[in-house]
Amino acid sequence: MTQQNHFSLKEVAKIVGVKAHRIEYALRNGYLSEPAERVTNRRIFTTADLQAALMYFAKPTTVGRPVRTEGDR
Repeated sequence: MTQQNHFSLKEVAKIVGVKAHRIEYALRNGYLSEPAERVTNRRIFTTADLQAALMYFAKPTTVGRPVRTEGDR
């Protein structure tokens, strides 16, 4: 089995576990770096881009931030 090195927005969204529009929002507002490659005007994400997205969208408990509960409102 070969390891994949390039991913589409849809594939990144599926791996990260969020909807594609959330990744687009993070890219548009500078929270994530824009992928360097484009093919037919579509973003091509590398493994490093995928890792950055995984870190950005990490669950709060995995990066040491406090978890919000329903009673915290």
